[in-house]
Amino acid sequence: MGALALGVLVDWREVSSDGSPRVVLMFDVETADGISFRGIADEDLTITELTRLAPGQTLPVRYRPAVMDHYVALARDADPAHVQQLSDEIASRKRT
Repeated sequence: MGALALGVLVDWREVSSDGSPRVVLMFDVETADGISFRGIADEDLTITELTRLAPGQTLPVRYRPAVMDHYVALARDADPAHVQQLSDEIASRKRT
């Protein structure tokens, strides 16, 4: 699992195309606590998901606050209302 954060996609690389594409995604991550870091995710994506990737895109991710090893995972299970609340919190912090 892990804590929910927002990641802005910086870049990605396809590392395997056997079956479903496996990609390494690089994110600028911002947490609810105001911590920012560069995060890396290793994900299996569908062809459709792969074609929708674009730098600058904001996606919900999960990270491990106790470890802070810069590895994250796409938060495919995240409740959209919770993601919106987190986005609003981060935006309001940037305005102050």
